[in-house]
Amino acid sequence: MQFLMGLSAGASSPAAVLMGGGPATRPGRTTYLNLPGRDDVGTGGYPEEFAPEPYHYHNVVHIPGAPNLNQHGKADMPTIDEAGMQQTLKEHNDLLTKYVKSLPANATPRQVRDALELGRQEEKNYPKWWNESKDRRPFSVSSSAVSGIRITPEGNVEVQWASKPGTWYTFRKYANTHLASKAAQELLKADSIGRAVMPYQRNGKPLKFKDPSMAWWNRKNYEAGYAK
Repeated sequence: MQFLMGLSAGASSPAAVLMGGGPATRPGRTTYLNLPGRDDVGTGGYPEEFAPEPYHYHNVVHIPGAPNLNQHGKADMPTIDEAGMQQTLKEHNDLLTKYVKSLPANATPRQVRDALELGRQEEKNYPKWWNESKDRRPFSVSSSAVSGIRITPEGNVEVQWASKPGTWYTFRKYANTHLASKAAQELLKADSIGRAVMPYQRNGKPLKFKDPSMAWWNRKNYEAGYAK
């Protein structure tokens, strides 16, 4: 189990039972007991793949015609706020180990096993997603211009324009998938997804817009190395 691989504990503690009374923490690994209370802990520990699809997809409803100003997203905003982001590494480990950490030092292997199962269920019921390729709680956003939004295991956000099906445009690479999910959530909550992600430059030269809502997300997340 990934969250236990770096665990350090005394011989009689629940952690030692889990590891068979093994030695101290392996070099270079962080224990779940001392994870910093921050969400930029780096790539270590975050999923390296999603399942069953290779990316994490948000549900985008393409509505051709006049701009709809993200009607679906506005209707589902409470769910997007609650469940439209990946768990932090600390959240994930705290959920999995919630009941293990409350066990007495002389806990039996069976008590540890039951505590772990309760932790797995706790994590499973949490609204934020972890390594799934779909959001745990259903919601959708809508756009007349954009037909897809997804997150790569490497920490990029990618956007598909409805006018170019099958083509995904890659934006900046974040340090981990959680930080990428925060950037994607900003886009999900945009008043207009198409306006937010509209290119802000052409041939390397910035475009001028009278409307400040144009290209604001693209400008924040553009990375020339991914430009097509």
